[in-house]
Amino acid sequence: MSPHWEIRTASDGFGPIAPQALASVTRVDPYSVWANATHYRDLGGMPRGRIPIAIEMKPGGETARQFAQTIERNGWHDWIRMPALYRNPPPALDATRFCTAQITCEFYARLGTDLAGRFERFTETLAVAPHADAPVNPLPLAPAPMRAEPGNAIVGVIDEDLAFAHPRFSEVESAARTRFECFWNQNDATDSAAGLGYGSELFKHQMDALVHDARRSAEASQAAGGARVYPFDYPSPTPQHGDDLDAPLPMIGVQIKKRSRTMRDVFGPSPDATMLDAVRYIVQRAQDIGGAACHALVSMSAGNAAWQPDGSSLIEGALDELMDTGACSVVLPSGNAELSRCRSVLTLAEHALAELRWPVRAHASSPSVAEIWLASDGGAPGIDVQIVPPGGIASPWLTLGEIGTYTRGIDAICTVVHLGRGARGNGHMILIALAPTSTRSGMRRATAGEWLVRLRNNGRASATASAWMQYDADADADS
Repeated sequence: MSPHWEIRTASDGFGPIAPQALASVTRVDPYSVWANATHYRDLGGMPRGRIPIAIEMKPGGETARQFAQTIERNGWHDWIRMPALYRNPPPALDATRFCTAQITCEFYARLGTDLAGRFERFTETLAVAPHADAPVNPLPLAPAPMRAEPGNAIVGVIDEDLAFAHPRFSEVESAARTRFECFWNQNDATDSAAGLGYGSELFKHQMDALVHDARRSAEASQAAGGARVYPFDYPSPTPQHGDDLDAPLPMIGVQIKKRSRTMRDVFGPSPDATMLDAVRYIVQRAQDIGGAACHALVSMSAGNAAWQPDGSSLIEGALDELMDTGACSVVLPSGNAELSRCRSVLTLAEHALAELRWPVRAHASSPSVAEIWLASDGGAPGIDVQIVPPGGIASPWLTLGEIGTYTRGIDAICTVVHLGRGARGNGHMILIALAPTSTRSGMRRATAGEWLVRLRNNGRASATASAWMQYDADADADS
């Protein structure tokens, strides 16, 4: 069958996400619509485990803790579970509305019934592999040891690659002891962290024992003539004159869940759920260890270049809520992406047309994704969008509320979601998602080259379009 465009309205929807989600959730996630339209083909296939989601409860409705109690009371564990981080929060976080859950596909069928009216918005964490469908673990978090002299602050570190044994994280007086009081490895497949729902957790005495054993093994290897390869062969930190290093702050670490293979090399949708879990874990453990007045200073080295940087994304709202409690401060990364290669800003006068040229790389094994964020001086922006594939058929003009797919045979090559204000931020966003340009099967592939994105302003005021083009960074090495 020759390539062609199919245009549907939002009320038609795709798969299990609609019409239940569109009817009962105030702000729908465009990425969920794309995932369902393509049957998760670009995300490793239909999920076999539980999908992590991040949730904002309705203002004035249930808190996260109350919703967790509702799940427990109604026995909904077969299709939705919440970690103990939200079931049993410390008093400072008792009234928070942002939370996470692990769901099955039945969750979508319940959106129009049991869950109707409960959520302001939710986002699927599509960039990481689903969690294993392990037996229900109703246990709370394992107790963390209190420090003999609780401090006023603890440093939290979140990263995709974090080594608690690195000498820069060691105590001043001994490189054989780590400053980390506890450490959550979200990637550990053993799922042995009680109450967290996935990954494994280590406490300081366990990490110190591992560091000690590694040093002994490395010293024995060196004495036998082996190469000096162990990670502790660096001078331990020592106080310098004038530096306040006599009592460095204790630390809490989270090795955040890695992105799945298909999304690892593209910015992709932000892993909201795992990021929020990481910060909540640090805040709760800080108060377990240092007392209710202990403040967590959190450095998060995992972010996303795609969201509209105005503070309105779900994860930013969740972090603002946590910081407003006074329990933590959070620092996000900035400047890791080549913005000149992935961002463009256009201004459209009334009734004006504009065109974005999107060079899509060859040899990209990940999907290419563009977010176009719209704003207008005259209220809701009245922008239509048209897509022209390289050497292909131009789409009809898509208006607000429409979803388009460029189909070759039975495969969706390009998906356009134009639903206005959605779950990813306060502004209106158009999502354009392309299939990979290189696949092992050689079948379902988007055409590499220059895709055109045309915008038409039908409003009565000028409008601004900020485009974020996300791409497979590995493709650069092959092009």
